Amino acid sequence: MTQFNSEELIKEYFRAWVTRDFPNVAHFFTHDIYYRECTGASYCGLDEINEWIKHMLKKQTVLEWDIDSIEKNYSGSFIVTWFFYAKEEKEYSFDGVSLINFVNGKISHISEYAANHELYRPFKR
Repeated sequence: MTQFNSEELIKEYFRAWVTRDFPNVAHFFTHDIYYRECTGASYCGLDEINEWIKHMLKKQTVLEWDIDSIEKNYSGSFIVTWFFYAKEEKEYSFDGVSLINFVNGKISHISEYAANHELYRPFKR
């Protein structure tokens, strides 16, 4: 899979959370996918990914998941920076980074990291 196709698959995956329209998860992921959320929750394999997505679609509405940039590093991994905004019992947002690896044109590993969206400068004069 070319870099362009990998980037398009990443964009399609993020978009699926907002539209709530998921194709079969095997469209995105390898059978042995490892996914680590920024919350610390982790999922191994398509069965766990399917259960997680079904669960989250019941309890969460993703209002925005906007990609700021997608960069491919020297090892072939993709670094994706993004803004996430969702509603469960209340609305919340944060910035994040995903490190994404591909095998045979599908996502094989994702590790997410989060940061507060609201910035402040405690030592600004």
